[in-house]
Amino acid sequence: MILFSEINWWAVLVGVVATNAFGFLWYGPLFGKQWMNMIGKKPEDIEADPGMYLKTAFASLVTMIVLNLVVIHFAPSGFLGGLILGGMVWLGIGATATFVYTTFEGPPTSVWLLFSIYQFILYLLMGGVFAIW
Repeated sequence: MILFSEINWWAVLVGVVATNAFGFLWYGPLFGKQWMNMIGKKPEDIEADPGMYLKTAFASLVTMIVLNLVVIHFAPSGFLGGLILGGMVWLGIGATATFVYTTFEGPPTSVWLLFSIYQFILYLLMGGVFAIW
């Protein structure tokens, strides 16, 4: 049985902060220019609306809660076990769902790949962190 009372809220909070901080780096200094070229936009085309960041933080919160519950339920052994579980969740749910969207109605596959690698790294690391925390 899944019990919400077992959620490690401190780990979830760290996951939300890490997700957003890593996203800032990923879509900023690391791959911001490539991403903008891929989606055909210029920096001035994307508004820095605070609501966008609240939506992103909320989505990160939901993701981290669910990943934390999955790790609690499957109880992987150590960081490596959590890493593997995080990767499996990404592959089985995150990557496939976003790939189907990209295939039929979304952006070019290169945009999906950039997003998916970002997500893959996060799921791996947070799966590992949740397993040892």
